[in-house]
Amino acid sequence: MTIPDKRPSVAVAMSGGVDSSVAAALLVEAGHRVVGFTLKLWDSEDEEQDQKVCCAAVMARDAARVCGILGIPHYTLDLRQQFRREVVEHFERDYMTGRTPNPCVHCNSRVKWGTMWDKARQLGLERIATGHYARIESASDGTTRLMRGSDLNKEQSYFLWEIPSHLLAVTILPLGDMTKSRVRAEARRLGLPVSEKGESQEVCFIPGDEYREWLLRRRPELTRGELAGEMVDASGTVLGRHSGYPLFTIGQRKGLGLGGGRKLYVTGIDPDTRRVRVGEEPDLDRSEFRVGEVNWLTDISPSMSLRAKRSNLTENRLLRRNAPRSDKEDLPDNVIDNLEVKIRYRDPGVPVRVSTDGNGGLKVTTRSPVRAVTPGQSAVFYRGDEVVAGGIIID
Repeated sequence: MTIPDKRPSVAVAMSGGVDSSVAAALLVEAGHRVVGFTLKLWDSEDEEQDQKVCCAAVMARDAARVCGILGIPHYTLDLRQQFRREVVEHFERDYMTGRTPNPCVHCNSRVKWGTMWDKARQLGLERIATGHYARIESASDGTTRLMRGSDLNKEQSYFLWEIPSHLLAVTILPLGDMTKSRVRAEARRLGLPVSEKGESQEVCFIPGDEYREWLLRRRPELTRGELAGEMVDASGTVLGRHSGYPLFTIGQRKGLGLGGGRKLYVTGIDPDTRRVRVGEEPDLDRSEFRVGEVNWLTDISPSMSLRAKRSNLTENRLLRRNAPRSDKEDLPDNVIDNLEVKIRYRDPGVPVRVSTDGNGGLKVTTRSPVRAVTPGQSAVFYRGDEVVAGGIIID
């Protein structure tokens, strides 16, 4: 278990599920002074939905029950306004601009971590912890490194790339070396009533993960047909019409309404013209794309990042620090070779070369084609098991 020898006081994010409950219990068992926090993020629409989300009232009750068993204090933080502003409204804006968002990434970095740390400090607590399946290690130079979880079927480092380094430095992830089956076994050993509880759904505020129905209920311009347009092929030939471009995502095959027997996929979305471009499966393959809003987690502190933005030369030197050089060629100073990128959570990853564009963004060149590169999704870069950086796919 990734629990440091020092035993500080810890604020634990507790959703009422088995993962966060076991994380808290292990920290208590290790001798830490633990306080449980449940973050009230969203009011779900029905009781059945309450059983599936990580932020509903029933989950808070389960978290409080676990805290009672563990003998630790429990607080509920009402973050509904912040969550709506930073996550839900961002989610809708992305679809309205032809992008496909990743709300869990934004929730972690823009709502959960910072708020938890603020409340922890108010109570005199020294660290924060969650039940994510990832690891945090301290390097010999004193820097903090975000690493893949040991269980590659469950590991969640992909969702944590946007968290600032200074918050990762005060974070404990007790489940990083564990499998889900072991976590459930630990819950049974510890006598926790959530040992057999099911998984929460990925997008907690979307009933049944039906985002199209969600958008249709909340965006009247969709139901009025204001976002309807043409479906075209790569040459611009009109193949049909659609009822609203926000209802599509790159790689989508079902629901195109084109018929004709050919297997067609969404390959592009242009909100300016309201056109949805389609093509055959090979048209989904890409070997180059761009990434913005990059957060570097390796060898770059916040102050160094600021200097890098002011100077391309400094940026290039920071980018190259500790990066492995190719044995076959002399690379430019603004290029890193021998990284791997994941462009979605379940993506196995592919080797890439990245170069800076002088404006904080990256050009990514893959060693082999990748399928359905989707603007709005996260691109997360690894060197071995270490998360080097992450960003948002632009195009």
